[in-house]
Amino acid sequence: MAEEQQEQEKRVGSSPVLIRTKDDVVRVINESADAPHSRIIGFIALGGFFLDAYDFTSLSAGSVQMKAEFGLSASQLGFVTAVMAFGAIIGALCGGYFVDRFGRLRMFIVNLLLFVGATLGAALAPNYESLIVLRLLIGIGVGLDVPVAMAFLVEFMAMKKKAKWVESAAALWSAATICGLLVALVLNALGAGTSLWRWEVGLGVVPALVILLLRFKYMAESPMWAATKGDLAEAVRILSATYGQPFELAPDAADLSHRDEQTGPFRPFVQLFTGEFRKRTILISVISAAQSIQFSSVGFYLPLIVFSFFHSSFSVSLLASVFANACGLCGGLLAANVANRLGLRKLSIIGFGGVAAVLVLLGLFGRVIPSLLGVVLLAFFIGAHTFGPGSTAQSMSAMSYPTRVRGVGAGLSQASNRTGSLIALYGVPVLLASFGLYHALLILLIAPVIGLAALAVIKWEPVGNVSDDEPESVFGSPAQAAGPEATIPTRSI
Repeated sequence: MAEEQQEQEKRVGSSPVLIRTKDDVVRVINESADAPHSRIIGFIALGGFFLDAYDFTSLSAGSVQMKAEFGLSASQLGFVTAVMAFGAIIGALCGGYFVDRFGRLRMFIVNLLLFVGATLGAALAPNYESLIVLRLLIGIGVGLDVPVAMAFLVEFMAMKKKAKWVESAAALWSAATICGLLVALVLNALGAGTSLWRWEVGLGVVPALVILLLRFKYMAESPMWAATKGDLAEAVRILSATYGQPFELAPDAADLSHRDEQTGPFRPFVQLFTGEFRKRTILISVISAAQSIQFSSVGFYLPLIVFSFFHSSFSVSLLASVFANACGLCGGLLAANVANRLGLRKLSIIGFGGVAAVLVLLGLFGRVIPSLLGVVLLAFFIGAHTFGPGSTAQSMSAMSYPTRVRGVGAGLSQASNRTGSLIALYGVPVLLASFGLYHALLILLIAPVIGLAALAVIKWEPVGNVSDDEPESVFGSPAQAAGPEATIPTRSI
């Protein structure tokens, strides 16, 4: 406590740091020690991933009860899930533009309010039609959240911690999945019956409200975004409030008030597919869709696949799924801690390779292997996915673009992700009905193979490379930033 007081007194008594250009703002953030609330800002920013994963799991765990209550056909049940993915595509594409155009903080609050209202409404939905509309709104809220969350993590964290924080999203997803499965187990034990899905979905409002309150208390607008928009004075104000030390606008500061604003919603998207951004945008879009197909195909249907191994109760199936997702949590945490050293490209290759190996083994030998070994292989699948493309796809989108189009880049990645989910959620039931579980798993090999092919053709590594509006002196060389194993030259594709 005494040390904290001394540090605070030191900051109060120190001379103001002068800010002259946007690059000065970027250097302060990238080179400074943690801001007083940087950890909680990071966890709040990641909160949307928790809500998304919990909602995804609650629908998966309660799908049988929902189908029974509303008398849904298989196609109607699939549409309940798919409509959220469609909403997320809309939210991600529109949200990415709004995040870059109107600011990170405004969209942070809007998307969470939308999520809270729509989730509570979905839990109380009186019929199938109203449920569809509310699930669409939930999807839009989730889609809005991802671009702003990724932008906040990159624009508030010091350079040495950016990769670790953005990679932590996958670990939080696994933690939320485990929570959702455990809640379903408790509700089932309490005899929730056909109302299980309502309680499961409705309880998602609780963490959403907590995150919303924390966002009001601790979050501030991104100083990088303010500086990029030409408002250095606002960036200085945010830095002073966030870092607990004085910053001042220098008398000879650059006049950025004349900076051109983006003239329309399509211009930022065009920028992603021109010049140096084109190949990395294609890579990010491909691996985002591929990883989503492989995870949505197996992750969403995990309780059903586990049940096919054990032919046992609903509770046993959920417990085995908890174990598999615990491996995913470990994979995500490991990825967050080695991302700076190995780089996101290498993590993606390892993860896709591990997923492909499991699909081959289960597809060829799933009928004859012991049940416990089957569950272990599924756990390895989730772990490999979370260690690799499950975390790196979104991280690449956040770290591959400059501030002016970072939200749009993250939104496009999320839209590709949700498109992959739509393909899987509609396609897997058809594959299962036509070819059976094990042949379907072999067909799903196409997802990791496409991901590996894209990584082989486009050799882009965002860790340690320099975005065009951020000072190179902050980053140093790619090898210095990414560790001794990083060998890809700056801006090399």
